[in-house]
Amino acid sequence: GCIAVDGPYDDIRDVEGYRERMVENRAMGMTGIWALTPGQVVTANEAPLPPKTGSWLLELDDDEIELDAEDGRQVYDGDELSLEQVGDDSYVLRVDGEEQELDGEELHEELLDLTTYVPSMDDIVDSMEEFEAAKEAGKGAIAMTQATTLVIDGVEVDIAKDRMWDEATYQAAMTPVALFQDVYEHRPDQHDALEEMYGEGIVERAMAVGTDD
Repeated sequence: GCIAVDGPYDDIRDVEGYRERMVENRAMGMTGIWALTPGQVVTANEAPLPPKTGSWLLELDDDEIELDAEDGRQVYDGDELSLEQVGDDSYVLRVDGEEQELDGEELHEELLDLTTYVPSMDDIVDSMEEFEAAKEAGKGAIAMTQATTLVIDGVEVDIAKDRMWDEATYQAAMTPVALFQDVYEHRPDQHDALEEMYGEGIVERAMAVGTDD
């Protein structure tokens, strides 16, 4: 098959524009971009890698809004969504002008539909290591949970997302890790930057997952 790769980005001083171009390209299915300078090579290698820290997003009206992490909670501070507790187990949720009266379980499900978690490199490696251990013990699939507390207009709601991990999930998670392994193996000039980004311990573990060593 063919590999879709973008051409040159001429403004070599515009690092943010180069990153934004790569984000747009990935949304269109492109897997690479030309690099005209050593600096663009570094940026192109690092841009698709998992983030240093995980983040929770709210998906509202086709926009993804990153929540603010405060004391282990995820805080929404905006105008597109509001939440009011009107009873012991009764809430009013307003999204883009539409109002719903929900009990606690219904609110939990509604907020689950609106939220997405973007895992960090540490999260991905943790999950892969856990699946590898389960697979070695003879299990073909395991359940993993990502939980947090959302704070909307001062109202706290605990949510938890369950996801089944099987071999297909593992292989999908391996894609960004394999990219990291390739960059780290072949670009020793980027070792210091990657170790500073993730920490030496996470780098060591990321280089070990998915291998037979």
